[in-house]
Amino acid sequence: SLMAASKVEVIQGEAHFADDHTVEVNGNTITAPFIIIATGSVPKMLPLEQADEQTLIDSTDILSITTLPQHLCIVGAGVIGMELACIFHSFGCQVTVIEYLKECLPALDSDIAKRLRKVLEKRGIQFVMQAAVKSVTNGSVIYERKGKEELLTADKVLMAVGRAANTAPLHLEHTSITHSNKGIATNDYMQTNVEGVYAIGDVNGRQMLAHAASAQAEVAVHHILTKWQHTETSTSSAPLLEVMPAAIFTCPEAACVGLTEESCKAAGIDHGCCKAFHRANGKALSMNETE
Repeated sequence: SLMAASKVEVIQGEAHFADDHTVEVNGNTITAPFIIIATGSVPKMLPLEQADEQTLIDSTDILSITTLPQHLCIVGAGVIGMELACIFHSFGCQVTVIEYLKECLPALDSDIAKRLRKVLEKRGIQFVMQAAVKSVTNGSVIYERKGKEELLTADKVLMAVGRAANTAPLHLEHTSITHSNKGIATNDYMQTNVEGVYAIGDVNGRQMLAHAASAQAEVAVHHILTKWQHTETSTSSAPLLEVMPAAIFTCPEAACVGLTEESCKAAGIDHGCCKAFHRANGKALSMNETE
């Protein structure tokens, strides 16, 4: 409705590039001096030795299931894995999370990540850390930990090892747009190496958050307008991705902004440390939300 009110033409179909400035959709071609690519991302899948399609699902598939699994195994303790672990545990499912790294939520401050994991463990969610999943067959998950293979059985296995830029349907091989498996390369104004072609949101792999995509869209459009109006320099400022806030909708929730303590140490940045706890906060106590 908003686009119709703004007299934006909407074409339903799957588009791909014919050349740097030409897009094909539904058998028709559209040529434009400015193009914004905003195709988002798709779930990643691990290259397993064996994979049972009946048992193994991704984060898109799990939204369509009609019956609850008695035991859900989640591969990956990132944001998606942790959020869905909380959701399905609250539905009454037995939940086991298998993670390759030493701690969950690697982008989060390690103190908070560990505290969150401990809270979820107390509630009954099981975690298997520093384990590599090898295969998923007939409800059996084989993983390797400390040099030994172990077995776990589950009704459904959710692959939650992150998301990848959705570039395959674009046929970028027909263009000179620079891209990799991490996404389409852009400058600070979201412009690709091809003049007039921009990539925003998950597809550029810079920061896979919805509000990051919105901020990038504003920067890209502002840059396009300055080019269109032949302004010598752009006054638009690039979004500061290093201070982009992020929320993790677990229970309890977690959130972060800026560099973590670990990032500061790695970059040699002088930093201090201050901790405060919800159990000392009157409102948190009155809400029974002390974690």
